[in-house]
Amino acid sequence: MSLTDRDKIEIFQKIVQFNSENANEAAIAKYIGSLFAKFPNVTTRYISADTDRDSVVITIKGKSPSNKVLAFSGHEDTVSAGDRSAWQYDPFAAEIHEGVLYGRGADDMKGGLSALVSAALDLTTDGSDFAGSLKLIGTVGEETSEIGAKQITESGSLNDVSALILGEPRKDFQIGYTNKGVIDYQVYATGRSAHSSVPEKGVNAINGLRKVMDAFDAYFASLTQKNSILGSFTNAFTILKGGKQLNQIPDQAVLGGNMRTIPETPNDEIIAKLNEIIDDLNEKQAVQLSLKVVFPELPLPVQPVTEFTKLAQAKIKEVTGRSGDLVAGTGTNEASEFIKGSAKFPILIFGPESDECAHAVNEHLAVNIYLQAVEIYTRIAKSYLV
Repeated sequence: MSLTDRDKIEIFQKIVQFNSENANEAAIAKYIGSLFAKFPNVTTRYISADTDRDSVVITIKGKSPSNKVLAFSGHEDTVSAGDRSAWQYDPFAAEIHEGVLYGRGADDMKGGLSALVSAALDLTTDGSDFAGSLKLIGTVGEETSEIGAKQITESGSLNDVSALILGEPRKDFQIGYTNKGVIDYQVYATGRSAHSSVPEKGVNAINGLRKVMDAFDAYFASLTQKNSILGSFTNAFTILKGGKQLNQIPDQAVLGGNMRTIPETPNDEIIAKLNEIIDDLNEKQAVQLSLKVVFPELPLPVQPVTEFTKLAQAKIKEVTGRSGDLVAGTGTNEASEFIKGSAKFPILIFGPESDECAHAVNEHLAVNIYLQAVEIYTRIAKSYLV
């Protein structure tokens, strides 16, 4: 079928209008599935993570056989809209003003997901005029755990894929080809409360965490390895909570932090060392500590420049005049889950981005940039699936 610009914009608006703040992705998955339901060469699979939380895998068979399978992937969830009264426009109305669509997820990444959906739908007919297959993937839980990408990978849905585009927003259609990993963690401290006038009768949980921070910092300072593209390992202590009132020794406290890892500082080795530090401190002090790793994700190793990379850059140039420069990311994304599967394939990370407003109040995306993304994805698929 052939979509008009109006059709493509309506798909974008509809997907933004679903409230999927860390939940309710099933409604989006079912909507996407419904767009392809009438085509006999399309199969649709839903993978459930929880109640009302479904990922979707749509496979579109081309009219001729080929070992090429191109995957388009994007996540269906968003972060919370926060205080809606702070928004200029309703974050779930998907209103367009002066060529800009406003709404939670417009930039990250319902714009990219909608562009991938529109491109896939534009290429789909009863006997789709390409070779091989096109897979369209929508995932749950990217903003919190990447559980959808994990389930997609473990389900074998990527086993036949030969190339993948992940539609995360990238400025000026730059292409992400490597990024750091992540380890989110919390350390819980348990002491004994007492009156603050006799602190020696208590065990101060906060003081226990001070020793944790010092020991962690000493270890992190030893991680001097650098990656030529990604740079150095980093850690930031981001949460410190403890105590209930000024005249009471705190018996409970919690420390939280976020690490960004590189291939030279393997996640497993870091986690093992942190547990060793905690065990050592527990032997030396009355405060008892426990470490909880909340969210670990591998770094995406630097990928080689392939013919697929060059094809994507050429199509970005045709549509936008931009070069599709390769860039490294400090954040992580679902590519770190996709590389855990048995199949190995190039993963290009790029999608429509507007003013770096992801997760912000009044998140938005210019409609013309969105339509450019649809055209880029469409041209890549047409040129690759031959």
